[in-house]
Amino acid sequence: VVTAASSINTEQSSASSTVAATALSRPGAYSVTRSDQGSQVFRVQIPLGVQPGQVFEVLCGPGNSRSVRVRCPNQSRGGNYLQLTVPPEPLTRAQMGGMAALTSATGQGGGGQVRMLSEVLQRNIEQQEVERENNTPSSNSTAPPAPPTTYMVTVPQGIRPGMQFAVDVAGQRMMVTCPAGVQAGMNLRIQTPEQQQQQQQQSSLHSSGGANSSTTSSSTSMQMFEVIVPAGVMPGQSFSLLANGQRVLVTCPPNILPGQAVRFNLPIADKSAPPIKQLEYEDIPDGWARTIRVSDMKIQWVKTKNDGDTVDTQTTTFDVKNSAYTRKLRFLEGNDPRMRTGLLELVPANQSSIDSSVQRNGKQIVSYAEIAAAHDKKKFEDKAEWFQMICRDRLRIEWNEGHMKIKIRRAHLLHDSIEAVMSLSPTDMRKIWRFEFLGEVAIDAGGLQREWFQLVTEQLFDPDMGLWLPSASNQMAMRINPASEISCPENHLIYFRFLGRVLGKAMFDGQIVAGHMVRHLYKHVLGWPITFEDLEIPDESYYNSLKSLIGMDNIADMCLDFTFLENDLGENRSVDLIENGSNIDVTNENLPLFLEVNMKYHMMERVKPQLNELLLGFFDVIPEPLLTVFDFQELELLMCGLPKIDIEDWKRHTDYKGQFERTGSDDRVVKWFWEIVTEEFDHEQRARLLQFSTGTSGVPSRGFSVLQSNDGKIRKFCIEGIKKEISLYPRSHTCFNRIDLPVYSSKNELREKLKVAIESSATGFDME
Repeated sequence: VVTAASSINTEQSSASSTVAATALSRPGAYSVTRSDQGSQVFRVQIPLGVQPGQVFEVLCGPGNSRSVRVRCPNQSRGGNYLQLTVPPEPLTRAQMGGMAALTSATGQGGGGQVRMLSEVLQRNIEQQEVERENNTPSSNSTAPPAPPTTYMVTVPQGIRPGMQFAVDVAGQRMMVTCPAGVQAGMNLRIQTPEQQQQQQQQSSLHSSGGANSSTTSSSTSMQMFEVIVPAGVMPGQSFSLLANGQRVLVTCPPNILPGQAVRFNLPIADKSAPPIKQLEYEDIPDGWARTIRVSDMKIQWVKTKNDGDTVDTQTTTFDVKNSAYTRKLRFLEGNDPRMRTGLLELVPANQSSIDSSVQRNGKQIVSYAEIAAAHDKKKFEDKAEWFQMICRDRLRIEWNEGHMKIKIRRAHLLHDSIEAVMSLSPTDMRKIWRFEFLGEVAIDAGGLQREWFQLVTEQLFDPDMGLWLPSASNQMAMRINPASEISCPENHLIYFRFLGRVLGKAMFDGQIVAGHMVRHLYKHVLGWPITFEDLEIPDESYYNSLKSLIGMDNIADMCLDFTFLENDLGENRSVDLIENGSNIDVTNENLPLFLEVNMKYHMMERVKPQLNELLLGFFDVIPEPLLTVFDFQELELLMCGLPKIDIEDWKRHTDYKGQFERTGSDDRVVKWFWEIVTEEFDHEQRARLLQFSTGTSGVPSRGFSVLQSNDGKIRKFCIEGIKKEISLYPRSHTCFNRIDLPVYSSKNELREKLKVAIESSATGFDME
């Protein structure tokens, strides 16, 4: 008889439930956690004929309700008895409370949202006042650092002094100990631990000739850099440079002039670096780029010149070449703690910032140095592998700490899925999920999970649902339907919140989804700058009509006003772009404003409620700092997977124009092009080329023969030959699935310029 539990390998094949069997047979989300009971000991007999090392199954527990698989020990045989020590049974319970209601942050209900409760509204107002008090000075300010950020929370019912309770602040969960003299229902002001590295940065920027010039951080993961202040930069002004492969925004300290050296610290992954590293200005392409502010370690967008100087974009007049906006999402408490709400707006790109690290319960989970090192990875596969490692090893809730069972009926897939997912908290979203299609025998070993993501996203992105529509320029790229409320008046916003959670969970678990979105929606997810040029892809004809107004002598002759004509299911509706817009004529003087409000309306305002819920759902799962390692093309590949591209089908359905119209596929430059794509490009580069030329990595199910243009007609992929005097680099016209390819004199030149074009198309850099 074997009595030592360590000598027996038990494998649980099924678990009994502490709720009624009839309840567990219903669709919904079920939380599975460890039982409070201790391990159970059973005495069982090995069936006759079982040999050492073989696995057999026994029934034990009350009413033989528990099935356990046992591996026969080496010294035992059939007929012998074993004493088994079995871990406690998992405790399975249904999520209580049903679906969590969406809370409107604007004071209006509808679409599945409810009005914010007065007490919740008051707490959000108090929190906003606290945030205003703690507002950090801008990067150009020489004022001292702001005090630690404080937050207002309400002590839950049943909590007494000395007891702990969980709160969500700034997108992170923290444990708070109730102080003496504080009772349930009272408001409590708390502080989050300030990052040590941020405190170091506040005092690290100084002149190399100062008293502290030889001091370096005591942390072995900090690197001191030294740089010469460029000409023309005055104290309080910012300049940009590359340090440790990262774009860095440095504010010139007081009493420091151009030509003098300044030093600053940055966290790095390489602890063997020299104590002080001197920097030279590297070639920085013109364009918008993310930088790290050394003053507070926040990530900020700046527009730079080749010399590292930043472009002043804080003008009051909209500039189609330099002005850009990024989405800003401010999280607010919702009526239900499982479902926070938020306010979405477009702000000037250089006024938005995000954290450069991920924290949980006041502890740093992912550091800036790790994110910076991941950003330096050149290949998309390496970045994706790093992202999945962080989600799996740092953010995911361990199986033994609790996991979820999602039970759904195939005939009611979408309804049951929404009921289940919308009942979960953000913590539940990061647990391991196992799916069960009720009435089917299959056990989820990963296949059911993949099928669920595929089926759910196929239904949600289906234009017949009325939530999404094909882009005017590419039938594979979907845009939010501004009239989704008409299709689903009672719950269209619930669908978008649900989809946001599904997209986030799919990324978190390394799954792919069935729908491709238009480019600017991926930019909104990442918080990338939106420019006037982004209008071209969703609606090229309207973009061209707006662009034609620039330089016109007398715009008043066009008889335009500040309105846009929407078409909702065949009915026209005039929308004011500004207050009283129908009574304001467009003139040469207010043309910049007209272009600005049009861009904002088409890029966000017309679908703001839907986009707000989509982003809230996505960030219920994914911490935003992790996304900074990707560009918007890589984000599409991460969500939708690398496409299966049939190169021969692509070549067969390609037209040739311009310099290649006569020679076609026999032209030597065209031959070089296809040789590079076929023999030298990997899957990622081919996908990026497809994104560069058509606007999406999606391939029609019937192949390249049915590619469509912005007018909905079949328009094959086209390579148009142009002279190098027109453009040094290949350029794309995604609305027409066309590449303008200069007539290069060598294959090496073509290879170099083509790679630069497809890799830079996501950055917004100007390659002229």
